[in-house]
Amino acid sequence: MTSEHAPIDRTKVTFEQAEGLAPLPQQLKAREISSELRAIMWAYIFGELEGHKNTRHRPYHFTTGPWSTILEDFHVLRLYKNVDEFSAKISDVYPFIKSIMTQSNYGMFFGFLQFVIRHNDCPDDLANAVNEILIKSRSAYRVVEKTIVPIGSDEELSAVIGAFADVHAQKFKGARSHLRQAAEGLSEGRFADSVRDSIHAVEATARVITTKSKLSDALTELEKSAKMHGSMKAGFDRLYGWTSDEKGIRHPLLNEGDANVSEADALFMLGACASFVSLLIAKGRAAGLVEA
Repeated sequence: MTSEHAPIDRTKVTFEQAEGLAPLPQQLKAREISSELRAIMWAYIFGELEGHKNTRHRPYHFTTGPWSTILEDFHVLRLYKNVDEFSAKISDVYPFIKSIMTQSNYGMFFGFLQFVIRHNDCPDDLANAVNEILIKSRSAYRVVEKTIVPIGSDEELSAVIGAFADVHAQKFKGARSHLRQAAEGLSEGRFADSVRDSIHAVEATARVITTKSKLSDALTELEKSAKMHGSMKAGFDRLYGWTSDEKGIRHPLLNEGDANVSEADALFMLGACASFVSLLIAKGRAAGLVEA
């Protein structure tokens, strides 16, 4: 796995987070490429190249069709190399493209894919196929209008890292466990489970701060003792209502599994609940309910 982002500030995260033991969801790992994504993407590109090769000119085999044009243009327009130095021989093309797919940094990896997708000779179904692979491997990127874009924001990433740091105290071990499971569920494609654990993290945090068993009661107490704005409380009540009924029983959409919960839903809920966990702890400290 390749990573080029700035080192984590260890003063702002837990030891587990800094060491990679408290997992961030794969969808928030921008600038990283998983081994799964590399392997699946290379298998697809390899199949594309195999379907466009000329084996009649022995002893050499050549890349033909759209891929020959695409790769020659990449050689000149992206790598800025002389056109007469380009080789369409399979023996040259395959190792070069394989090295991009399996060894290059994230910039070259996604830069190559985007160049191909935007090329006038790009096969019609390639952009959709690449996007499906990104979804299957739960990458932090998607193909939108021939452009590879991140699906998770820096703000969402900061919220999750911040929440893990805020729940480092032993008393918040339940909330920490649920955040971990929410992140793992998102990375593994168990989106309903991820939403459920995101909500559980908020519940566990609120119970520690207020000792109230029901989230609604805990929020009411925080509204009074920690001066939480009524509109903010109402907003989370509505968000909570999306996953639970008035008795705290999980909404059917979660019980029916991932068919009714999308990746976008789970990603949003993790970011929102992580932010709310940090807010609850900050409010609790300000009100003297949590030790600083």
